[in-house]
Amino acid sequence: GYIVSEKALNSAKLREFLEKDLPDYMIPAYFVQLDKLPLTSNDKVDRKALPEPEKSALSGVEYEAPRNFVEENIVLIWEEVLGTKPIGISDNFFEIGGNSLKLMSALTSINKNLNTNLSIQNFFENPNIKQLAILILSNNTQPQSNLYDYVEEEV
Repeated sequence: GYIVSEKALNSAKLREFLEKDLPDYMIPAYFVQLDKLPLTSNDKVDRKALPEPEKSALSGVEYEAPRNFVEENIVLIWEEVLGTKPIGISDNFFEIGGNSLKLMSALTSINKNLNTNLSIQNFFENPNIKQLAILILSNNTQPQSNLYDYVEEEV
């Protein structure tokens, strides 16, 4: 979404404000702040003149690299599902372009690649890679096998 404002706005706070009144699907994945909206000669918004959102700058989160096998795998899955990179481990899935369809795709890939049993609720409660990795490594979502055994096999 494009916003015209005199003060600098934080996308996380803006999203929080909008969540009070709007359903998730109506909240834009990205926010771009402009001094003014570009207009056509008919005084309508010139959509072609609107700048492309810079995905990395919009989440308001500093890039943080993956620190272990689990985080590296989730980063690769998110980059593929969301079609953007680099994705840091503190980026919020929904603030960098994720929606319910992309969530299902990411969830399926994570569960398959890491032999886990994450649920949609796990994903909503832990919307960044750092939190998901902690959940996975704590074995709260494990089926029968132990992830540490899997890590040993992979090395």
